[in-house]
Amino acid sequence: MNKGKIQLLIEKKIRENFPNSFFSIENTSSKHKKHKQNIIKGEETHFIITLESYKFSKLSKLDRQKYLINILGDEIINNIHSYSLKLSVPERKKID
Repeated sequence: MNKGKIQLLIEKKIRENFPNSFFSIENTSSKHKKHKQNIIKGEETHFIITLESYKFSKLSKLDRQKYLINILGDEIINNIHSYSLKLSVPERKKID
């Protein structure tokens, strides 16, 4: 599936706000097209966002989610039906 306008905007905001961090964005909208409760129609309604960043190191799970949602902004959050956030801090490698 080609990346759509919303997915590209999510990528842009993550790259700008979390440089050098690992992230992936999975568009799972095709799995939900026939759901009656899916009010928002289109090809970009459901996403799974995985992001590893040291910026999360002092934040609780809830605060990490609030932080990212604030960065994504209303232009994204109000135009998708569902999102799942997997936000973590990279594991530090032990140096012998």
